Amino acid sequence: MNRIARVLLCLVFINAVIGKFAGFTDTADAIAAKGLPMAAALVVGSMLLMAAGSALVISGWRSRLGAALLLIFLIPTTLLFHGNAGDAAERIQLLKNLSIMAGLLFVIEQDNA
Repeated sequence: MNRIARVLLCLVFINAVIGKFAGFTDTADAIAAKGLPMAAALVVGSMLLMAAGSALVISGWRSRLGAALLLIFLIPTTLLFHGNAGDAAERIQLLKNLSIMAGLLFVIEQDNA
């Protein structure tokens, strides 16, 4: 069950890596529109964090590190792109991300025991 939970937790990140790869320019443009510098480098960095973090969490090897990498990606992304809780669609994304953060914290805590 633990392995299934880890895969399910990481599906959103795996899907995001594929989406960012397929829509690299659109993703970089969205990042640049937020006023962030080096948008293309940030896209590559986010893809690396999500891919490496997911691989570590799913494999169970150094999964605490993997969960931390995913949190390093997810926290600023949530604040920058889904912080408008007044917008219903953004509120759903915000709550989804907070739920995923909780799952990642469980991975960190479980693997610390």
